Amino acid sequence: MKVHLNPKVAMTVHRRILAKNRVVYLLVAAKPLKYRDGRSRIVYIGTTGKGIDRIATSVAHRGQRVLWKRGLRKLDVHIVSCTGTSGMKSWEHLEDALLAAFRGLYQQLPKENRQGKRLRWSERLERLFRRRAVERILQHFERGRG
Repeated sequence: MKVHLNPKVAMTVHRRILAKNRVVYLLVAAKPLKYRDGRSRIVYIGTTGKGIDRIATSVAHRGQRVLWKRGLRKLDVHIVSCTGTSGMKSWEHLEDALLAAFRGLYQQLPKENRQGKRLRWSERLERLFRRRAVERILQHFERGRG
């Protein structure tokens, strides 16, 4: 039997993520997907309280469905964070803010998200985050850059 090494990286983990357990992450395709009101490379927005283990599981689970779509060959994971506040699950609020802003921009949730169908940008989110800053993160993934 012949042995072959695939030269493409399957997964890269940076030490910085190992130090954090509670993060929000984006699964991002190499090419933009169609949404009702535009295109975005974001396929999924999720959060984890278990760090890298949950992210790896999510990539394996969702990646199987996403990568079988025509033209998609690569899925990247990006971490989004915010400053913490004592006694508040800030990572969960950040996920809500990203989902609400995504829904506002594209009129639907990312393709692989199932929860958050009723999420809207609210006064609560406005007190916690600047909407423009959250939208800028999402718009970073509109085209083939990033």
